[in-house]
Amino acid sequence: MEDLYTALKNFLPVGVVTLRIDSPILGFSGRQQNSETAEDGWTPFPQSFRAADVVDGEGFLETLEALDFLVRHRFVAATCLVHDAQARLFVRVYLIPWDLPGSSGKLRRRDEDTVLRPGRRRLKDLFPRIRQDRSLWDGQAASSSTPSFFWPKIADNRSLLDIYNDLPSPASEDLVGELPGLRSTLYPYQRRTVSTMMARETHADTIADPLYLALHGMDGRVFYLQPATFEIVTEPPRLSPVPGGILCEELGTGKTAMMLALILATLDDLSSPEATYHEERVPMTPLAIRHFQTPSATAQREKLPKKGKAYRDIGVPSLTEIMLHQLRVCPNSLGLRNQQDVLEQRNLWEPLRANVPFYLHTEPRRDDVGWYQARSGSVSSPKVMYLTTATLVVVPDNLHMQWASEILKHCTDFLRVLVVKNKEELPDAPVLATDYDIILMSHSRFSKEARKKATEELYTMQPCQCKTLRNARVPRCKCSRLENVSPLLQIRWKRLVVDEGHNAAEKRTDYAIFTKLLSVERRWIVTGTPTTNLLGLNFGSGDELQYPDDDDEEEEESSASSDDRNEQRKWHRSEREDFRKLGTMFADFLLMNPFASNSKAFSTLVTDPIFEPEGPFPGDIQVLTQVMASVMVRHRIEDVEQDVRLPFLEHETILLDMDPYAVKTYNLIQATIAVNAVDSERKDQDYLFHPRNTVHLRHLVANISHVMFWHVVDEDLAERLTNAERCLKTLEQRNGSSADFTLIKDSIQHLRSAMSDPIWLALQAHYHCFHRVDKLSREIFNGWSMFSEAGRQACDPPLLPPMALIKIRAFLTQHPLKKVRDIVAMGQHVIEEERRWKEFEALHNQLKKKSSKDKRERRRKEDAANDSLASMKREAKEKKLEEVRLEYQAAAARLTASATGEEVAPSRPDSSQRTVASTLLKLSPMADVRIGNSTSTKLDYILNEVLTYGADEKFLIFSEFPATLSFIAEALDLVRVKYLEFSGKLKREHRQTIITTFETSDLYRVFLMELKHGARGLNLVSASRVIFCEPVWKADVESQAIKRVHRIGQSRRVMVKTLAIRHTAEEVIVARSKALKESKQEFTKEVTDDRTIRDFIEHPTFLPIPIADQVVKLDVPLFEFAPPPSMLPRDNTKSSSPQPSGVRVVEAKTVPSIPRRRVAVHVEISTQPPRKKQKRVAFAN
Repeated sequence: MEDLYTALKNFLPVGVVTLRIDSPILGFSGRQQNSETAEDGWTPFPQSFRAADVVDGEGFLETLEALDFLVRHRFVAATCLVHDAQARLFVRVYLIPWDLPGSSGKLRRRDEDTVLRPGRRRLKDLFPRIRQDRSLWDGQAASSSTPSFFWPKIADNRSLLDIYNDLPSPASEDLVGELPGLRSTLYPYQRRTVSTMMARETHADTIADPLYLALHGMDGRVFYLQPATFEIVTEPPRLSPVPGGILCEELGTGKTAMMLALILATLDDLSSPEATYHEERVPMTPLAIRHFQTPSATAQREKLPKKGKAYRDIGVPSLTEIMLHQLRVCPNSLGLRNQQDVLEQRNLWEPLRANVPFYLHTEPRRDDVGWYQARSGSVSSPKVMYLTTATLVVVPDNLHMQWASEILKHCTDFLRVLVVKNKEELPDAPVLATDYDIILMSHSRFSKEARKKATEELYTMQPCQCKTLRNARVPRCKCSRLENVSPLLQIRWKRLVVDEGHNAAEKRTDYAIFTKLLSVERRWIVTGTPTTNLLGLNFGSGDELQYPDDDDEEEEESSASSDDRNEQRKWHRSEREDFRKLGTMFADFLLMNPFASNSKAFSTLVTDPIFEPEGPFPGDIQVLTQVMASVMVRHRIEDVEQDVRLPFLEHETILLDMDPYAVKTYNLIQATIAVNAVDSERKDQDYLFHPRNTVHLRHLVANISHVMFWHVVDEDLAERLTNAERCLKTLEQRNGSSADFTLIKDSIQHLRSAMSDPIWLALQAHYHCFHRVDKLSREIFNGWSMFSEAGRQACDPPLLPPMALIKIRAFLTQHPLKKVRDIVAMGQHVIEEERRWKEFEALHNQLKKKSSKDKRERRRKEDAANDSLASMKREAKEKKLEEVRLEYQAAAARLTASATGEEVAPSRPDSSQRTVASTLLKLSPMADVRIGNSTSTKLDYILNEVLTYGADEKFLIFSEFPATLSFIAEALDLVRVKYLEFSGKLKREHRQTIITTFETSDLYRVFLMELKHGARGLNLVSASRVIFCEPVWKADVESQAIKRVHRIGQSRRVMVKTLAIRHTAEEVIVARSKALKESKQEFTKEVTDDRTIRDFIEHPTFLPIPIADQVVKLDVPLFEFAPPPSMLPRDNTKSSSPQPSGVRVVEAKTVPSIPRRRVAVHVEISTQPPRKKQKRVAFAN
């Protein structure tokens, strides 16, 4: 170490730094002096120099000072040559590796504050100045006018999303072939993915640490650099690769099918004992550990305390017993399940099944204390860990039964599947490990098992003393279960698969802690969006994926981007959340080293360098890319599209004007914002947009979004006007600005306009979305109207809620000849029920605010109201569920018939009865009543779309707000369109029934989905139209929702429409979202955190009352009359669905459809083993 310049051959020659000089510099005399000469013939870098002799026009002085520091502290070695003719100083730079032979580790023990940190800073400055040119290395002028730098300072301005999309596609050379048991044919890209996953799982050799980058020297040698620490080594550390990873293929590309193919490809692979340094862990079987005399069996028996009588009958094993042992510990490629008949005939199947392989797991000794001690103080037993060929699959609750359906769809052979239901106990660990290939659990059921994690009890179990089978010396173990330990913790799982695994990014939940406790050989996360902002490129998301790109546009983009290539972007702190989630997945779920062994390693070595204030150093982004590529498996979108293309996807934003009544509500809220801004002088905590009022601001934005569909403001109306008038007086006293005067005066005008409108006031008293009704007599309207007298008198045309119109239709369908007075009387009865219901709701709200004493006094009143009114809600809900149950049974019958080739006779309604009812209804005084537009233009548009296209296509309608979906559901009931709802209130046992029914039934045309519950994971390709009731700010949620329909299996063109109100925050959100996507910028967590959108909301504007006709004009008959018998369709001829008169029909351009692969599925879930020699998946409870 002392004589560096005689051992330059051990260092890496990386290039030359050149500096201009005015006169000879002391210490840099070159070859011509009789000074000491280095091994390369040049002069060693001197210990001191005179700074005044260096021309510092290009920062050369700092470079020389940096070299001086780095040489003194042994980061580099440098030799010099002065070229007098060129007035240049040439400095050769050699990097000194930290693992230099003979250094005795001194280079790794330098002080962090005084040496290492300053050294890293100087190396970062030096690296971009080093040039790699052979002429310069020889002390001559550069051979090229274009310099070649050792570490080019080229900005890498990719975002995390860009890096994710640029990851290399799998390039496995040995592609998986035809898999027994797989019904579906894999696309080539799917085969590449499965082959890559198999290689990741079975890779036995170590790999180079992805945290290190290669450094290429002038002599062709390669050293390695860790950019965060600037550690330089001759050889990179070697790591055991993660036997698993993250399957993050693009949304809709068949990740479930790929995972099932992986399971089938490795079906007979047995898990291996967990590796350790302190003992040999050998796979054993109950037969071997009791009766074999081999050295390994003897050594394992020695680990057992108090072995008992069962372990004394050792003897000599028979050939049959040796076979039973070998077949269980080495089952690979033997196909034992195909030999079940032969083994049963020889009475060997049950002994083979009971001879469950396991290994004994002891903890290492703790210093000199001895073995880990149990609570009683006695020496603990080793725990028994059962080996298995099974895969544990944990999926979100709403995907639980869909995974079962996907297994039925893609797999044919005797794949043994246990679908674990929420209220059922798991079988004992030996049964789980032996009898199944897949254990399928929901998140909630898995979390229940997480409560049973008293793993210390596993070390207190005594050796098994269970009796042996009648015809063999194999015990039938029944003593494995422990009350406080889940059977999942007693198994060494071959594989753990977590679907929608972005949930694994949280490490403090019971769910995450339990997954880390499990003993698993191979771990996989399956997700299309590993973090919020990693969305992929949306496979098949538009015409840019259908047709070639314009070369000219590419050139323009390239030239525009080249201008900024040297300006490194600064990463914003808001982007750290995605890094945190990735780090948690890598460290806590995948157990990837070094992140698993050091909780701060990912932050220190990957995240922090990227978020440096001056931006990442060249190479930091490459480290992140290498780390992600080492665990993530995904294809680039262009590689997927070489194998398969989805139907065309068109996404359109529909800008609408609000209904006049909704405009008044909107302006009222804008007036409230204006008064708050002026009254608080836009400062301090009274101001709504103060940082401490985040929760109130989000509530306000939610109310504004409600208004733009439909919302009522039924409280504090007079107080709002009083506040506005008081604010105007205060403004006059403090001599406010003219802009504020105008704003408050406009606010008062709009408040008075709304409060002086009797119809608007009447609408605020009822939480319904009212419809205009045509050809309704005034007498019937007065009988059914919920409005006050002033509201009824001013209301023209009549306004009625869907609930009232539906009840009128039901009443007259049963009593078509009722007179007007009877219809009016029925209306009064319905209004009374509505009044009592509102009283109950008010009472319930008061009850929440009262003391416990008042609660007891009022409980009886609440119960009375609840019994009478909630029963009606319960009855309607049960009726709906019964209808769905019957349709689900019919759908299952159709699927079974399709698989067996049988025919199902279609049910035919009695058309004669319908004709008679229609004839009588035509005599009713309400026979000609027609339903017009509602008070929500968004609702009108949705109804128009459904009525226009619903006969041929199915719809998914998403909304963030349950109230919005309730309005739509009421309206669909009104226009007689069958629909299903999927929300958080739906019980888990009903969710899959709802999904299967929608996918297989022609009856239900619309699926209403609450965005946060229905946007992920579901396969709903029977629908081809998607409507978002409001713009979706989070791009990953929007993309996931669209991919429910736009995925492999879709045969129709997919039309997506987002509804937004013109000149409001919704239009700004749409524009802002589009801009962020195009510029590939990150989205803020909440919409109110975005500065552009926040500014718009912060400066209220009022909307004018629309005068022009709305885009959609509904005209739907209240009653649907049956056609005469001569017009009824005959036999199997399908009648065309009638179009409501007056509905605007939008013609769609026809697009050639892609044939959809249809698979006949036989749905069978049974506790019995599958019948032999039939290609069917056996499900067990």
